[in-house]
Amino acid sequence: MPTIFTKDSLRAAVEAATGGKATVLYDDKGYPSYMYRISKFNLQDIDPLLGNGVHPAFVSNGVEKSELLVGMYQARIHDGRACSYPGVDPSTYVNYDAARNVCKAKGAGWHLMTNWEWAAIALWCLKNGFQPRGNTNYGRAHDATFETATRTDKKNPGDTSGGRTLTGAGPASWRHDGTPSGIADLVGNVSEIVDGLKLVDGKIYMPNDNNFDMAEADWPNTGFAFDNTVDGAAGAPILSNAVTKSTGETPYSSLTWKDLTAKAGLAVTSKLAAAGIAPLSLLEGAGAYEEAPRGTLYMRNVGERVPYRGGDWGNGSGAGLFYLYLGGLRSGSNDGIGFRPAFLL
Repeated sequence: MPTIFTKDSLRAAVEAATGGKATVLYDDKGYPSYMYRISKFNLQDIDPLLGNGVHPAFVSNGVEKSELLVGMYQARIHDGRACSYPGVDPSTYVNYDAARNVCKAKGAGWHLMTNWEWAAIALWCLKNGFQPRGNTNYGRAHDATFETATRTDKKNPGDTSGGRTLTGAGPASWRHDGTPSGIADLVGNVSEIVDGLKLVDGKIYMPNDNNFDMAEADWPNTGFAFDNTVDGAAGAPILSNAVTKSTGETPYSSLTWKDLTAKAGLAVTSKLAAAGIAPLSLLEGAGAYEEAPRGTLYMRNVGERVPYRGGDWGNGSGAGLFYLYLGGLRSGSNDGIGFRPAFLL
């Protein structure tokens, strides 16, 4: 069945209800996914410090794309395919490779949402002056506890025995643009595995653009690394060009993402800021943020580590669009880790 441009009653209804912001795409098995359309934008229109040209999320293997489509909802696996549906329990206990596989299985253009895509949305939201809340306190927003969503276990908001909620069940303030048509649950509910970024012994590897088909073995070393301020679990991450102090395996090193510092004399590139890895404050000539980016950075600089974004239902003020967890193993999974499909062709 064609993946896109197949008009049917569901797709027509979704597009009419959202003014074309959202649509429905179909995969190789004909399963629908609700997708949000993001038109390409320029780096300089977000902040001149990011450089010029379109954001790398809209470039794949050097070829510019007019738009990308991101799942409006966290993924639910159905018949071996990652689907973006409203009002369902998002799939969890899925590791990095499994999440990749059930997204790619949908057909050409489908993939696990990438870090470039996440960063593009986060930076756009920051520029737009709106950072969404979400399920960050066991079925409710930690900073607006009257904002709730239906829990999958049917228990009350705030009950700490669980906390996952149905996809898209929260208010409009839990959508990326503050409207009912926006992308749901980027902040909280379940932390989201993203593709196209990893640490290997602290060194940062990622494709130069949104080439989600690039073999992982070919991902370039950015030349940057996450060092720690002290050996062991204490201390805080510091952006560097080498690792001199190891975090060890447990628990992790962390700090509020916006407060990340860099090794003295290190020239931080705009690419790291465009990827949502380094705050804009680390770029030469940066001023103060109009609104502080929300989220915590966690990392371990030993072994291979894959990224999670957004935070989960128990992260409280640590969750946010700029939450970045770089402490997980490739094989890691639990009831608070999910993912989201995306499409670019």
